[in-house]
Amino acid sequence: MLEIISRIDAWAGGRRQALAWYRAQPIPAFGDRTAESLVKAGEARAVRDYLDCLSKGGFA
Repeated sequence: MLEIISRIDAWAGGRRQALAWYRAQPIPAFGDRTAESLVKAGEARAVRDYLDCLSKGGFA
């Protein structure tokens, strides 16, 4: 969790906003599940891969 929050901190606008995104923002690529629900389901690697793709200019 902390690794993911740290990775999005800059583009989310700060730690508080990053945490809000992590907990509440549905991710269409994952059936509108949140990053938090994915991590809790043991799918943190998928979230990290998704963020890697976005950082390289990929689409959500």
